[in-house]
Amino acid sequence: MESIFPDCPMCDEGVLVPFSFGEDVFEKWKCTNPDCKHVLEKKR
Repeated sequence: MESIFPDCPMCDEGVLVPFSFGEDVFEKWKCTNPDCKHVLEKKR
């Protein structure tokens, strides 16, 4: 199944999804793979 979210560059198994942190819902993205702890923070 195709996802609208990008593949995780760290594990290639999950996808990066945004989660709310503060006022900006796209501030941080985390991997959906429970074994991967990768978090991507938006560049300012």
